[in-house]
Amino acid sequence: MTRDELAAFEDDIVASVGAEVGPERLAALAREHQAGVRDRPGVDNIVYEWRRQLPGDPLLRRTRAVYVLALPEGVWAEFLDELGADGQEAAALRRLHARQADRLLDSADTNGAANRPGDHAMLVLVRP
Repeated sequence: MTRDELAAFEDDIVASVGAEVGPERLAALAREHQAGVRDRPGVDNIVYEWRRQLPGDPLLRRTRAVYVLALPEGVWAEFLDELGADGQEAAALRRLHARQADRLLDSADTNGAANRPGDHAMLVLVRP
């Protein structure tokens, strides 16, 4: 059974971050983004490639359900372009990932935001 695309995103974070664009719209963008990664090239495959090709290890946390990564800013530009998201929607989607990543890292006793590289963008991927 495949996990829901939004399984890693907590409702309170979606609601608070989505205030400007609407929580339903933000959830739809997040779902579309996760589905796109699943379709091409696949969640596990893209994480493997990033870990192989990027300097340092972008993987901050891995569970059976989720990956939390810190990636170069350019990765988000590609995703947002594919989604056709810009302005408030793009900013909200990125904030959703950053806030959820911080919560997931904090709950894992990994020093949360302290382990987050300042020049990288946070990304949460739901494992199928």
